[in-house]
Amino acid sequence: MRRAFGPALWALGAALVLGACPGKALGQTDRGPQKSRSDVRGGLAAAAVAQAEPREPARVSVDVPVVPGERVGLLTVRMRAEEMVSLLGRPERVDRYPERNILSYDWKSEGYLVSFELSTGRVRVVGVYGTLSRFVTDRNIRLMMPLDRALGAYGNAAGYARVDCRGDKITLVRYHDLGLQFAAVYDPGHPIHGRIFHMGVFRPGSLRGEGNPCVTR
Repeated sequence: MRRAFGPALWALGAALVLGACPGKALGQTDRGPQKSRSDVRGGLAAAAVAQAEPREPARVSVDVPVVPGERVGLLTVRMRAEEMVSLLGRPERVDRYPERNILSYDWKSEGYLVSFELSTGRVRVVGVYGTLSRFVTDRNIRLMMPLDRALGAYGNAAGYARVDCRGDKITLVRYHDLGLQFAAVYDPGHPIHGRIFHMGVFRPGSLRGEGNPCVTR
């Protein structure tokens, strides 16, 4: 099976799982202890931009719809983890962050990264990330497209919020009223500066109180 992205783009995507949670404690994973979020974001973002090229994504296979506030393909914001496993199989990586009440499931060869509330099992964000172009929103936005195209398509209403995390080399845009978010590489002068590497859906309004997502300030 073809991998959706290299390890550096995985690290940027995984950082989004923890983006708005306080603290810098180490996570627990089925592959051993993880580095701090600042190490993951700052240290590997440069490698991510070096791996990718600034070209429009090619159309591959069948489109998978990204529906704001509802679902990505068959994965919905109302599902439990076991329901997703029944559809996609066992995740390739599982990370637990008890101090931040987060559990993440990563099907990285398929491009899915889903975070849950550890205490309740409720979905936090159903996300996709990497370079696969088959994921497409209701307004025809795909991974690796310029973030400006997404902003042109969705505007600056619907609970729009944007943060440029310069130290983390990530720009995060959320439409809280729609239940939709985009993350792009923030690294001026590099080939994929401003390109979308993550899209996610969530229950409208559910992330509004999470605060500033930047780790390095």
